Amino acid sequence: MDLTLFIKKSEDCMKFLLKIFLLIVALINVLVAAPISTSAKYAIIMDFDTENILLDKSAKSRIYPASMSKLMTLYILFEQISEGAISFDSEFLVSKKAWKKGGSKMFVEVGSYVKVIDLLKGIIIQSGNDACIVVAEGISGNEQAFADLMNVKAKELGLLNSNFKNSTGWPDKDHYMTPYDLALLSKKIIDTFPSFLNMFKEKEFTFNNIKQGNRNPLLYSYKYSDGLKTGYTDESGFSLAATALKSGRRLITVLSGMDSVKERRDETIKLLEWGFREYVNVNLFEKNEAIIEVDVWLGNKAIIELITKEDINFTLRKKNINNYSASVVYNNPIAAPIKTNIQYGKLVIKNTFKGTLTYPLYAKQNINKAGIFKKISSAFSYFIFGGYAE
Repeated sequence: MDLTLFIKKSEDCMKFLLKIFLLIVALINVLVAAPISTSAKYAIIMDFDTENILLDKSAKSRIYPASMSKLMTLYILFEQISEGAISFDSEFLVSKKAWKKGGSKMFVEVGSYVKVIDLLKGIIIQSGNDACIVVAEGISGNEQAFADLMNVKAKELGLLNSNFKNSTGWPDKDHYMTPYDLALLSKKIIDTFPSFLNMFKEKEFTFNNIKQGNRNPLLYSYKYSDGLKTGYTDESGFSLAATALKSGRRLITVLSGMDSVKERRDETIKLLEWGFREYVNVNLFEKNEAIIEVDVWLGNKAIIELITKEDINFTLRKKNINNYSASVVYNNPIAAPIKTNIQYGKLVIKNTFKGTLTYPLYAKQNINKAGIFKKISSAFSYFIFGGYAE
């Protein structure tokens, strides 16, 4: 029959409750959070480690992402470099289309060859539309084929509400993303290509004897910021996908629909500081940590530990630190043979961010069936005394 941890053996129950209690005590003195609002039409704050959403203001609504679209162009370029398909020293030809493209520019010259390292900086620092088209044509032959690749990659990454028509974010009614997808893409970039993140912090880049500053305003006014990408069109207003690292904790924000560069900067800093101040990450269990001991039926060992095969972390608002509960569900006893790759129970955690979360539990080690004499003694002990013979 199914049992929970709280009706299991008193020793296991006390261990589990003590862990929960200590986590609560560690957080009990934090400040009570205040509500937050933003003038941005669309906004999201995502905790990097847990992917919990701290603020959602129409975050799954479609927006025109403008130059924030270039994060997908960069993702593909990072991937090509990491896989060895191209290198920093690879050179791409500048077409007339790339050279003529309006908007923000790196100022490449038609007919010239530009190194990938320069194109990277031209996109990240200078937000060059011309650089994006050079990359798109260099990788896929033409920009439409590259946009198709962007859409394939979006599906692979789980960006379920994004569609790309070009490499730059140039206005197109069928080119859209959501703030949530942008936050998730930002996380994927940092997770998958951490060595490239430092490029986003560079404040200026000179190409063709033209020096341009990084368009990310946070780099000049918020010391915890280390990326990612601005965006602007007349229709979408001022936007920013940003990330910051403070006291070992990283947040990602995406804001869109603001009226000025100053508002974009100030609102982003305000939301980042609020997220750092008012929320905390809780590490409940670590990967391969034993969650509970369970009796074994007719095995060559009497007890097996059930473990989680992943770190279990989530983000709590500091004023709601008691708003979660945990329980374990499993069949008792577990019959031998027992294998480490088979699920034997589940850990159920309820919290205010994601509702009910379920994590599979596995045996810590393999256990074989007992020999005939051990089976007889174990069965006798169980039916007579309600326990198991060692």
